[in-house]
Amino acid sequence: MSMDGRFIDALARELASELADGRVNKIYQLSRADFLFMVRAQAKNLSLYISLSPQSARVHLTGFEYDRPGTPSGFCMLLRKHLESGTIRAVECVNADRVIRFTIENNNDFGERVRVYLIVEVMGKHANLILTDAEGTIIDCYKRVSPFEERDRTFLKGFPYMLPEDGKIHPTDFSAVAAFFDTRSDLDPSAVVAAIRGFSPLSANHLLERAFNRPTPLIDVYRKFLSTPVDPVAAIIGEKRKYYWFDVFDVTEKRHFKSLSALLDDYFLESGRLDRTNQISKSMVQLVRREYDRARSKMDKLATELVSARDASRHRIAADLIIQHLPELKKGDDVLLAESYVDGGKLVIKLDRLLSPMENAEAYFKRYKKAKQAVAHIEGQLILTEREIEYFDLLSTQLDTASLNDLLEITEELKENGYLREKPSKVKKQAPTFEVFASSDGVEIVVGKNNLQNDYITNKLAKPTEWWFHTRGIPGSHVLVHSPGPLSEATIRCAANLAAFHSQARNSSSVPVDYTIAKHVKKIPGLAGSFVTIANEKTIFIDPNTDLVESARRGKRHL
Repeated sequence: MSMDGRFIDALARELASELADGRVNKIYQLSRADFLFMVRAQAKNLSLYISLSPQSARVHLTGFEYDRPGTPSGFCMLLRKHLESGTIRAVECVNADRVIRFTIENNNDFGERVRVYLIVEVMGKHANLILTDAEGTIIDCYKRVSPFEERDRTFLKGFPYMLPEDGKIHPTDFSAVAAFFDTRSDLDPSAVVAAIRGFSPLSANHLLERAFNRPTPLIDVYRKFLSTPVDPVAAIIGEKRKYYWFDVFDVTEKRHFKSLSALLDDYFLESGRLDRTNQISKSMVQLVRREYDRARSKMDKLATELVSARDASRHRIAADLIIQHLPELKKGDDVLLAESYVDGGKLVIKLDRLLSPMENAEAYFKRYKKAKQAVAHIEGQLILTEREIEYFDLLSTQLDTASLNDLLEITEELKENGYLREKPSKVKKQAPTFEVFASSDGVEIVVGKNNLQNDYITNKLAKPTEWWFHTRGIPGSHVLVHSPGPLSEATIRCAANLAAFHSQARNSSSVPVDYTIAKHVKKIPGLAGSFVTIANEKTIFIDPNTDLVESARRGKRHL
């Protein structure tokens, strides 16, 4: 474990220095388990990132920009009520454990100056964010735990906040630590971890390596270990990345950082992005897959019904033959053996013994008319179902590269189309955010990553003479080149690479990409999604290249 109590202690001291007397201006909830605090401190605008994700729980300052959802949760609203406009008076590691406490002063509803505590427990799957009053009574918390859940601690409004108790020695209780060392002749890292709070296998192993074959008493080595200067470093060990608050790695492939926040910001950039999107996309992927499978199953059933309906002529032939043989039939007969006038074959026509021969003929005529009507209906349903399959196939492709904001837009789209039961958000709609790139010639290229963005780029943003790209016959993004004139080969290849990369064929080679000017691109009315027809197109075959995509990336634009 890299983020142990010693790491948190060093991190808290760093945050205390950076955020001293800072004002909390705004709080955002980036995803279900991630929060961003905008703080003005020491004449600088700082962003404090708090993640409670089991896979990447952490606290640090970040220099990156993040999508900020417009609709906060109830817990986020409570944090805003108590903390926004408040002043951060202290940041500290509590009890040498993986607990950081922010002391914040703010005005209450009566204008009185009050103190509250924001406590972050960075404990993997038990990570939590707790807001308490000055007396330590819980105002609310991210994860609530009732007394009946048989857990060591209760997290509910009105209960006192209790620190985790592990029975370990406090790391600065040197007499107790020395006594522990004196009673153990066979110390190993696991014993240190089990006895002294805040130590992980990584730090315990390094401590004992420092003391190995040295005449210096272990307690003296231990004291020196606690006073090690902070030197944030990340290293590659085997095929895994590791990090710590100072250099404990005996490898050559490592990187030093100017601060612990910079280390965490870099280390968790990609995994944190994936974790935030996975919090939403996991259920979204399941929904899209379920609807896709449902549509495929419906298509198979409709195909079977269509075959049966198209065989309606057999009912008309049966009716005709019954009429031809009326003199030979009487009520009570259950079968008619006759020769077909179509191919001369022998037919066995079943009769209802409770009906007269003419009534049997009329019944077969009714079946014939009903089947003929069913053909038209089934063919219409087949078209709609095929479009639905294409729609969810497209959504599945879009989810592969969706950012958090892209996912939220897709969620709203599914609500509006009736695939999610929740009502669409009542928040005023803004123009969608889309990715912006540039070719090596400096020509701007924009890429839509969901249907809302695709529709906006193609039907509102594009000028008639600007160039439009899309993979041929493959679900993917709409790509618009902001250039009305002839395009250079570099720009064409860059735009084609972006279209291929943001498509279902991103892992293929020689992907066909069509391109034409925007006035030849027409939206198909009445279809969910961003389906269009094109004319006068040219085609280029391209191998998707991730490095070229990243080198062309500029950022995002929100108009």
